[in-house]
Amino acid sequence: MANRISRITAFVEKRKLGFGVARLIMMSGVNVRSIGPNDPDPPDALRRLEQALPQLLSAQELSELQQLLSEA
Repeated sequence: MANRISRITAFVEKRKLGFGVARLIMMSGVNVRSIGPNDPDPPDALRRLEQALPQLLSAQELSELQQLLSEA
């Protein structure tokens, strides 16, 4: 099963394409592309990533992402 960072990255890429992922990297300071789906989530990186999401995603998208993350 993929870690949270990989699932968040896949969701952002699906909704916002590569540009959205680039913005997420710039806003969070986390190179999400370097974290593999089977790697453990670095706690600090996950926290920074989650803090950047409200600036990138709409309320509806955030809700959908939370639902996706809670299913796994």
